[in-house]
Amino acid sequence: MNSVKKVNILISIIVLLGTLFSQAIPVAIAQENVLLAVNGTLMRGLELEPNLVNLGATFVREDRTEPAYRLYSINDIHPAMVRVPANAINGVSVAVEIWSVPADGVATLLGKEPPGLSIGKTKLQNGSIVLGVIAEPALVVGMKDISSYNGSYRDYIVRTGMELIDNATQSSSSNLTAEQLDAVKQLRTEGELLYNNNQLRGSIDSLNTAVKMLGLKDRLYINIPLGYTAP
Repeated sequence: MNSVKKVNILISIIVLLGTLFSQAIPVAIAQENVLLAVNGTLMRGLELEPNLVNLGATFVREDRTEPAYRLYSINDIHPAMVRVPANAINGVSVAVEIWSVPADGVATLLGKEPPGLSIGKTKLQNGSIVLGVIAEPALVVGMKDISSYNGSYRDYIVRTGMELIDNATQSSSSNLTAEQLDAVKQLRTEGELLYNNNQLRGSIDSLNTAVKMLGLKDRLYINIPLGYTAP
């Protein structure tokens, strides 16, 4: 066999081996991420936060939608936003958080969401469009419309929390000592000051502590462990 034939055979063997190896060993492909707008996470220790983190999602920024939605509280367990009809004039801008989520994890996330929530396109205040957690219209029937709370579920939690504390401290049925009541009122004042300074996360932390001290079993704060600090 001459040298030319030997070279050709060697080349053929190398090509064949390369083909076999390429089929047997999968090539790693960079995971594509998508932006997802949510309005119920990082606010009070909701289930959605660990769901996102466990999927490898990362927090990007806080943002707002265009004024084309209504925001509801679903039994004070989680929020839900619904897009209003195109000709409606009662739409508000909803406070959302933008997360970068692995594309193949979106379906997993949706499967862990409460019934009645789905993934759809959401238009932000700057005109850009991202995926977002949207409620089915049937989910919000009979639910509390909280759009007037600046389109923010955090805002709703804070202001409702202050009302809970006020009602409890004005009641004569409290079992707290005078010193404990003073501490609760101080936390209430601190929560309001933080709220007025637009530090809603810090406000929720303070009010949550007061609610726990009062022994209130309200659904708004039941998911937040004592000492929890929102990131």
